[in-house]
Amino acid sequence: MPKKILSVLSHTEYGNLEDSDIGLFASAFAPVAGQQMTLLLAEEAVNYAVRGQDGTGIKIAGAMVQPGFLIETDLVSVGQANIPVHVIQEDLAERGIKQEDLVSGVKLLSRKELGRFVDQFDTVWNW
Repeated sequence: MPKKILSVLSHTEYGNLEDSDIGLFASAFAPVAGQQMTLLLAEEAVNYAVRGQDGTGIKIAGAMVQPGFLIETDLVSVGQANIPVHVIQEDLAERGIKQEDLVSGVKLLSRKELGRFVDQFDTVWNW
């Protein structure tokens, strides 16, 4: 029987020399292994859900980062893989991010609902 896994991203990895976030990357492969995955963006990782981000053309120490940080594309791909994406509403508000600023398909979750939400999963990954 497949496990229901919640993958919680609280910290951002983009901006280092890697071209993707390892937590986001690993979460995308759960369905291939026959596992049900849900992604929760919390704290600073709620920024991943902001529409219109394009990290191509970034230089670090004078060298172009290839292929560039494709934050929005990565998050949309996760959604297309039937992995629901949720964000903590209060973390968005603390950063001045509005619901209309988000990639389509992202669902809001209040901190007050977090305990009941987490209880429905067999395993929680925290990145």
